[in-house]
Amino acid sequence: MEHKNLESVTSTTLMLPKDEKVVVLTPHSNGLGKVLIREDTVLANIQGCAGCGKARFTCAGVKNQWSVLCWGRQSDKKYYSMLVLLSATFVLSMIGTVFFCFTNTINDAILSNMVIRNNSLAYKVWQRPNVQPLMKVHVFNYTNWRDVRDGYDDTFHVEDAGPYVYSQQVERVNVAFKGEQLTFQEMNDFRFLPNRSRGPVFDQISVPNMPLMGLSKVVEANFNPITQFPVITMLPFANHPEAFVQLPLHRFLWGYEDSIFNAAKPLLSIRGELKFNQFGLLAAKNQTLSEKLTINTGVEDMDKMNMIEEVDGQSQLDMWTGPDCNSIDATDGSIFPPSQLDRKQVLHVFYPNLCRRLPFHYEKDVELDGIPLLRYRLPHNVFDDPINNSDNQCYCEVDSATCPPKGVINITACAMGAPALASFPHFSHGDPRLQVMFSGLHPERVYDNYLDIHPTLGIALRGKSSLQINVQVRKSSSFTALSFLPQGLILPVAWLEMAVEELPESLRTLIYHGTYSTAAAQLGLAVGSIASLIVSGICLFMLLIGRRPKPCATVKIPIELKSPEP
Repeated sequence: MEHKNLESVTSTTLMLPKDEKVVVLTPHSNGLGKVLIREDTVLANIQGCAGCGKARFTCAGVKNQWSVLCWGRQSDKKYYSMLVLLSATFVLSMIGTVFFCFTNTINDAILSNMVIRNNSLAYKVWQRPNVQPLMKVHVFNYTNWRDVRDGYDDTFHVEDAGPYVYSQQVERVNVAFKGEQLTFQEMNDFRFLPNRSRGPVFDQISVPNMPLMGLSKVVEANFNPITQFPVITMLPFANHPEAFVQLPLHRFLWGYEDSIFNAAKPLLSIRGELKFNQFGLLAAKNQTLSEKLTINTGVEDMDKMNMIEEVDGQSQLDMWTGPDCNSIDATDGSIFPPSQLDRKQVLHVFYPNLCRRLPFHYEKDVELDGIPLLRYRLPHNVFDDPINNSDNQCYCEVDSATCPPKGVINITACAMGAPALASFPHFSHGDPRLQVMFSGLHPERVYDNYLDIHPTLGIALRGKSSLQINVQVRKSSSFTALSFLPQGLILPVAWLEMAVEELPESLRTLIYHGTYSTAAAQLGLAVGSIASLIVSGICLFMLLIGRRPKPCATVKIPIELKSPEP
């Protein structure tokens, strides 16, 4: 068979006859020739053709060199191996692109480690946090109450005595796991920080006699004028008979002897409300057990992580008049489910001292050491009367159908029956009539109530809470010591600022890497997946459309001429 102008013939037309295995072409004048070998000859492993011309080949011919050309398609084994490899790479790259571009796979993995499991690292951090918030106490010192009593002054002059600063160490005790629920109590330890305080703990202050006012309220509400006198004569309260008492700051905050409180101990014990031995404004907060809280650990559902499900075994409160006000669907303010961190969604924090939850609304994006955070703020109308905030209708008294003035909320139900009310400091954002009887108040100042929350981890990294405790005068004719006070007057007692001002270095480093390292890893994996998807897709496309007859190798090997036999 003769093949002329071989170099000008295309590979698709250069096909060998079916029955021929090897064809020797006529050599050129220079002594060079070509040998064409069918692909099936190579696949048949005939000697000299294995490896597509890479081995020695001997045949009859002329001197000098020959070109051995393996012709046809590539080996099916090699083709299909490459096809499987590229297809697998393409599919895996597509899955990786979807995972890393359209999901928070890495963040979800980190969040799963934040779930509180027994004896886990997250549990140990939660049980005794290394973050120590600061509590700044401002007590209202009534400097002229005697002059008001004696008729020399018409208004009370109050002095904002503070701040007196304490560090808070929280420890969760009596922990019990039950399925995906976790029940516990909190134990707080407050330590005085003299270097950050205005003065020493023995500073003398004049403050309202809260046990006396509490007793007056109970007698006025439960006994008629005829039966009041016998009841009062049975109660010893001679050690603090005046409407105001002068005490060292430390005693007023953490406990002092009071005969009225001592007389009420048996009743409080029976009702389960006795948590301390001496009366003090904050005695229930230090070295005492809080109410039992039951939270969802988030093991089964991350959207429920750290959500409060029970308070003292009850799934809702029973002291208000509506389901929204009695709801405990909130967190303790330390961690929020990431699914709730929508700028349009309201976050709720449960305040045991107020016996209610408070709403926080998104305000703006902020930063902490370069870490982006979401700031949520307590609205200014949260303590408004129902006329200005209809959501507060269910916080009004049922029996009397009365509501507190704008800017205050009644918390008698969670203050052992004392006529206590809560507000913003200095009656800020409250009814101006609240300030008429007082001088020295500064409601125009800014008193912050906000939380700065990590947008993906849901951890509150910074925040402030500024709330004021007040007592309302509910006098009866039997208590002459209170006669000079107007009925219903709301007396400011003290305001507290709880703040997380500085995070431990270990936590800051962890949050920083949790923010940027994970983001960089997810971005790198996303870019790598996209690049791999594009490259593998192009290679797969070229492999599918480019499979046509072509030389798989061409080599030159020396061939010696064999002399023909005679």
